[in-house]
Amino acid sequence: MQIRNKLTLRFALVVGSLLLAFSLIIYLLSANYRKQEFNQRLKEKCVNTAKLLIDVKEIDNNLLRIIDSSNYSVLIGVEVTVFDYFKKSKIYSSSKSSSIVIDEDLLSKIRNDGEYSFKQGDREALGLLYSNDFRRFVVIASAIDIYGMDKLKNLFLVLTIGFIVSILVIILIGRYFSWQALKPIINVISEVSSISANNLAQRVNEGNGHDEIAHLSITFNGMLDRIETAFKIQKIFVSNASHELRTPLASITSQIEVVLMNDRETDEYKKVLSSVLDDAKSLTNLSNNLLEIARSEQEISSMQLNKVRLDELLIETQSEFMLLNPKLKIEIGINDNTNDDDHDLSVFGNENLLKLVFINLIDNAFKFSNNKPVDVIIDYQKENVILKVVDRGIGIALDDIQHVFEPFYRAANAQNKRGHGIGLSLINNIVRLHNGSVKIHSSIGIGTEVEVTLPYKPN
Repeated sequence: MQIRNKLTLRFALVVGSLLLAFSLIIYLLSANYRKQEFNQRLKEKCVNTAKLLIDVKEIDNNLLRIIDSSNYSVLIGVEVTVFDYFKKSKIYSSSKSSSIVIDEDLLSKIRNDGEYSFKQGDREALGLLYSNDFRRFVVIASAIDIYGMDKLKNLFLVLTIGFIVSILVIILIGRYFSWQALKPIINVISEVSSISANNLAQRVNEGNGHDEIAHLSITFNGMLDRIETAFKIQKIFVSNASHELRTPLASITSQIEVVLMNDRETDEYKKVLSSVLDDAKSLTNLSNNLLEIARSEQEISSMQLNKVRLDELLIETQSEFMLLNPKLKIEIGINDNTNDDDHDLSVFGNENLLKLVFINLIDNAFKFSNNKPVDVIIDYQKENVILKVVDRGIGIALDDIQHVFEPFYRAANAQNKRGHGIGLSLINNIVRLHNGSVKIHSSIGIGTEVEVTLPYKPN
């Protein structure tokens, strides 16, 4: 069922229930009022008849019947019967034959209660105990409330017709208001349906910017911004990856084709194979970097997390660099400026990924500073561990800094350096997964400082 129909149905049920309850209350109160008013008239008839019969000596039974028959009362078919309290005998009846059955149980109930109303068929009756100074009597009056019942039936008909008409009007109003309420959502659906991969720049109308529909549109536009950015990055990534893969493959293919054209000396074969090996290593390195980027884009919850000592991990990375190239100089500074023995410069994360951060930062520092000494500093500040890698290299232009975290992006002054422009993108992904941040401070010809902040107690 559509939301519009659900809202209409619920609105009709709620308002219809209120109308039904209101109509029932009116009908029941009216019915109760009719009954009380009719009983009051029967009571007055009983009292008047008893007074004339008992208190006025000049009036006997026959005269009282004549008076009752000539009295144009609003009580239709009224009958009055009087019984002696003690003798239990009938001393007066306004009609020759009574339309109601009067037995001893009924008389006893009237004598005990003093006043008792009852109904037999269409006739409603009231019995009461009447007494003067000397004697007591049981007086019963009955009649048919034709006018009252007709009014009650008419009220029931009016309430029923009014209820049915009201329900129909409520349904129409409910459909109109539900359509009005859902119209902005329908517009959003229409606008969203028109957005495809070819027009991701299109945005949904945000309306007044304050109500729930506006918040939905704002949220959806934010998602579109992220999707558009992801599409652009993906296109750039695929284009650059294709280019980076095609270059060494083309070089390998051309070298092999050239060397196969003629017989060569052994030294020439060795030279070509050495060049092919370099290109193959470049492909391997690129493939590994692409795999690491894909791995770094996983959710951190899907990885194995442990307590990682950054100072120990840095010393381990330094040893590996020195083993491969003893001429490299890495100056390490560790500032554990805490008085708490529990603070040991540790973070919770994936050790292999964090080690990739150290390796790429230090490798970049050496690469762009022509193997000049590199300073690596670890510092503890409140709830964060700060890692700084400082080189004295070529630096990064201010316009390039905002793009260096994009895959395959290379600054203008770094085009002649080996690499594929993946390192900083990989670092940024890994740090982001660990709820950290990366900042770069650089000056052309002076050097670059990369600052990585990792939470000591991540959420």
